[in-house]
Amino acid sequence: MSKSTFFKRIAVTAIAALGFGMLSVAPSNAVVSSHTLTIDAAADTITLGESATSVLTHQFVNLGSAMDSVTLRAIVTSSNAGSAGTIYLSVTDSYTSTANDATANNSPDYAGGAGKGAVAAEPRETFVTSVFGSARDSITISDETANRNNGTQLQLKLYNPTAAGTYTIAVYTTVSNAGALQVAATPTVTWTVTVTEPTRTAAASSTVTLRQGAPTTTAPYAGTAEGTDSQTISAATGLATDVTAEFTLLVLQKSATATNTAQESYTVTVTGQAYVSATTAARPTANTGVKYLTMAHTNSATVASQVYVFSTGTAGTATLTVTTASGLVLGTKTVTFYGDVTTLAVSTALYQNKIIRAGGFSSGSAFFVTAKDAAGNAVQDVDPAVVSSDVSVITGGTCTDASSGVSDGTMACSLNSAVGSVSGGKATITIRTPDPAVATATAAAGPYISTTYAVTLGGSVSTEVITLNKTSYDPSGYMVITVTAKDSSGNPVWDGASAPTLSSNKALGGTITMTTYRGGVATSATVSATTGLVTNDKNLGAPASSGSFMISGISGNTAGSAISVTGTVGDDAATAAANAASDAAAEAIDAANAATDAANLAAEAADAATVAAEEARDAADAATAAVEALSAEVATLMAALKAQITTLANTVAKIAKKVKA
Repeated sequence: MSKSTFFKRIAVTAIAALGFGMLSVAPSNAVVSSHTLTIDAAADTITLGESATSVLTHQFVNLGSAMDSVTLRAIVTSSNAGSAGTIYLSVTDSYTSTANDATANNSPDYAGGAGKGAVAAEPRETFVTSVFGSARDSITISDETANRNNGTQLQLKLYNPTAAGTYTIAVYTTVSNAGALQVAATPTVTWTVTVTEPTRTAAASSTVTLRQGAPTTTAPYAGTAEGTDSQTISAATGLATDVTAEFTLLVLQKSATATNTAQESYTVTVTGQAYVSATTAARPTANTGVKYLTMAHTNSATVASQVYVFSTGTAGTATLTVTTASGLVLGTKTVTFYGDVTTLAVSTALYQNKIIRAGGFSSGSAFFVTAKDAAGNAVQDVDPAVVSSDVSVITGGTCTDASSGVSDGTMACSLNSAVGSVSGGKATITIRTPDPAVATATAAAGPYISTTYAVTLGGSVSTEVITLNKTSYDPSGYMVITVTAKDSSGNPVWDGASAPTLSSNKALGGTITMTTYRGGVATSATVSATTGLVTNDKNLGAPASSGSFMISGISGNTAGSAISVTGTVGDDAATAAANAASDAAAEAIDAANAATDAANLAAEAADAATVAAEEARDAADAATAAVEALSAEVATLMAALKAQITTLANTVAKIAKKVKA
């Protein structure tokens, strides 16, 4: 519509609904002119389960009479109208050719009809919300002032067709001149809506939810979200009179588009100690029970089809697998059926309080006990008695299943300390229940299935000491704060006592949150509420700046003593690296100086060696000359000696000759 030509409406009023059978006919010339009706799209396509929407634009001029009106009526004209669903026609916007104001009758009036709740005339200011957003298959439009151009935008919807097909909806207009029906031609529009079948194959988004007992079909997920299973254990029973199923499988199929519900048949297959049934009319037996069940599809998007799971009467487990006809496994559930209790044991998987508050207090959930049958299956609702070895320390207590709101065979046990009891007192607690294997067993005389648990008593805080896990930290390094508390007798305070609130004089990396005392110790680390073990010791950081810092608080003792501890933060890595580099540079300079000194000494030694070498050379030259002279002298002497020997030989030869002669 053109808002530059027309003014927006600010209010509307209603007149009585006009039905075709209630309109009088009088011969008259039509005074409604410039009459038009258009639709934004002549055809739409939706999937079964959805709704279709179109927008109608209607306009006319009422010439001559303020009582002129136009009625729009939407009708399914196709032969399959019985499955077309519901038509809703509503006004979403309007305008006139004259500016509106709050006191003048200058905006078009509307009335609804055709069994959809005609609205009587009301003050226009209060009727705005009644018409806009109201739904019907017939609306009459008029104006209290003649010679006006009246425009209306309407929304036409087809809701909830029940079958696929093509539906034709015609919107007719009829004109009335001051209450008299006009026979002049008026505009109509035709709207075709094609409704297709949705995908019927179940998608992976389908769910199978396990419930204990037999939920109703009207609210299968009451109290717990779809897809969130309830408890998976139940008693093994074979009582024919008990027709209530131990468990129920709630199967909700969804299509891939998530806009429609799939409609596949499916099977439930059982291995183990269970039967399945489509009804709860009777408890299945070995003769009647089945472990393979085929279920027809369901076409409800909000209510799941149900399969009832019964115990075979024998303790053990059962696995149930739900598979669609197309082969998609929608879910696998495992349940346990337990027999009579044969053992009680203090749980090692949950944290146990061992120090109970002295002086007549209840401990709350101090420790946990698990009941099991002969096969080791948890047994529900045993709720054993609690007996103390010393009633002057512990007077008694209770053990109740459904710890943490879950009935799973693990019982939370509370203890009551005796009035006047003091720190350091000790008692052994016996948790017992009559042995179901003995027909004559009683709560008073037994025989019993039992276990024991030892506890001591602790008093209130007398002294508290804060310690840190390190004496020095890197900037923003992880730190753990510990507070140790003792009572006036020097014993650890009772488990569950509150630790003091602590703060730091420097900003820390996180908030100091101390646990309650366990064994007289509280910590800033994150501790499991069930096991008591530290799950995160990196939840608190030391200050980011170097230097000392202080952790302090007010003790919980009666004096409200101030308590504190001091820690230190060293330089950060960059500063440490710079200092190390500076030290290394200084050491390098010292080494260079030492090297220079060594080089000088080496030069001096080299000079001395040179002088010594020269002196050695001179000495060698002199020695060489002396040797040469001596050699010459020896040669001369040898020559002289040789001559003397020759002379002597000659003389001897001569003598020999003379002798022979």
